[in-house]
Amino acid sequence: MTPEMIDKLNALITKIEKTRDDSAGVSAAELIPQRPICEDSLTNELVFSMLLWESSFDHALKAVERIHEELVDLNELRVCTPDELASILGVRMPRSSERASRLIRVLNEIYSRENTLFLQSLSEKTKREVQDYLESIDGLPSFAISRVILLALNWHAFPLDERLAKLLAAKDIVTQSSSLGQQGAELERGVRASDALRTYTHIEHWAHSQRSTSRARNSTGRKSTKGASS
Repeated sequence: MTPEMIDKLNALITKIEKTRDDSAGVSAAELIPQRPICEDSLTNELVFSMLLWESSFDHALKAVERIHEELVDLNELRVCTPDELASILGVRMPRSSERASRLIRVLNEIYSRENTLFLQSLSEKTKREVQDYLESIDGLPSFAISRVILLALNWHAFPLDERLAKLLAAKDIVTQSSSLGQQGAELERGVRASDALRTYTHIEHWAHSQRSTSRARNSTGRKSTKGASS
C-alpha cells in the first residue's frame, strides 16, 4: 500500500468509529455467530468464514440457523450432497452451489487428515505451518484462511474477498488492477499486526451497513415506482 492508501484507510476507519458507539470494545466475538456451529473454535471459524465468503453477515447467520435446524452436526453436513447442502443454505445464499461443494470438500479433506473435524491441533503449530496446512486444502478460500488465522488464532492476517475488495477499491484503498491475492497482501503489510483485528472488524461492519443502506434505497425506489404507477 502507498502512504496515500494507508491515509485513506485510516480516515475510513476513523469515520466508521465515529458511527459506532462500541468501537472501543472491538473483539473477535463481534464477527462470529452467537450460536456456535460446532464445539471446536477453529472449525467453527472456518465453517462460518466459508459461509461469509463473498456473501454477507445476514446470509451467513441465516445459513447457520438453517444448518442447526436441518442437520445434527458437521458430520451430517460433511456427507450431504452438494445439492442437498445448497438447498439447506437457501436459494438467496450467493454462490450456493459452489459454496456447498467447497464446504463439503473442505470438511471431507479435514476428516481424511485428522479422522475428526476438530482443528484444535493447529493451535500447537506455527503460523507458517498453519498457513501451509490450510492452503493445501482444496476449495478453502484465502478469505477463510485469513479469518481463521486472525480471529481463531489471533495472528496477523487480513481477510479479503471480492465483496470487501470492491468497496475498498471504490475508496482507492487497494489497487483495482491488482489481483485479490495482491490486494490482500498489500493490506496485510500496510496494517500493523496490533491494528489488524480492529481494522478488519470495522470494515466488515461498514460493508454490512453499506449493504443495509443499499437495500433500504432499493426498497424506497420500488415503493416510489409503485406509487407513481397506481
